Amino acid sequence: MRSMTMTNRFLVWGLAGAVRLVNSGCEERREGLGGGTRSPVKVKLLTESGIGGTGGGEKVVEEVGEKITTFGTLSGKINVNGMPPNLPPLVAQGQQIKDAVCAQSAVPDESVVVGPGNGLANVFIYLRKIPNVDVPSAPSEEIVVDQVGCKFVPHALIARVGQPLKLVNSDPVAHNVGISGTAISFNQTIPANDKEGLTLVYNRAERTPAMTRCDFHGWMRAWQMAVDHPWAALTGEDGTFTIEGVPAGNMEFVVWHEKAGYIGGSSVKVTILADQTSQLDLQVDASQLAD
Repeated sequence: MRSMTMTNRFLVWGLAGAVRLVNSGCEERREGLGGGTRSPVKVKLLTESGIGGTGGGEKVVEEVGEKITTFGTLSGKINVNGMPPNLPPLVAQGQQIKDAVCAQSAVPDESVVVGPGNGLANVFIYLRKIPNVDVPSAPSEEIVVDQVGCKFVPHALIARVGQPLKLVNSDPVAHNVGISGTAISFNQTIPANDKEGLTLVYNRAERTPAMTRCDFHGWMRAWQMAVDHPWAALTGEDGTFTIEGVPAGNMEFVVWHEKAGYIGGSSVKVTILADQTSQLDLQVDASQLAD
């Protein structure tokens, strides 16, 4: 009994010491959090669908300050430095495959599309964080995602959160549409020649573009980027892009390509001048586009 009593005493002393240490640590942290009214304030806004979720459901306003009411334009070009890879078709014309209709014409490899002047197409450029600014509402117009010649059309797209995507199938064979991202997980079959299709809506923004695939035809790949603001664009066949109405000030953009990944780092800092056009030109080494 005596040994039990001594043990209990030791436990009580240990717990009391731990409580003192915790209280002391809490007091130090409270002092350390003080920074005065000049400290930058970061505010995290949770969308309704993001509450309790993981990632992708957060709008982050980096610093609360005077609301931005002036805007500019961001234009630029993404070039390939060196000889771009010459990619063979994913399916050759006449190739013996399960669904012969998929080989009536060659299915091109659109993972690297290089146009005039070595411009790189299908590069995503989008604002990384929303500043203190009024964000225009998402458009209500549908974005049509078709399956033609056993490939996704378009190969790359940008959609606003809340904007409907209409998934249809113009091919005489069924396709499966699977999308795997941080904000969405979708997998549905679209029957042959289905022009009514299905409607898909992103409720949260993605951090990076989400891959779209067809499990029935393994070569079929495409990319979708959902954003919660309008300041995003894809490069065209010549590698150029333009984003209008960008909030003026020091902004960070993400530049991303399915083969090269991040271009210029995880984000690129750009100063947007009010009522002027700011330029963002970047290069991708051809070796980053090889398999």
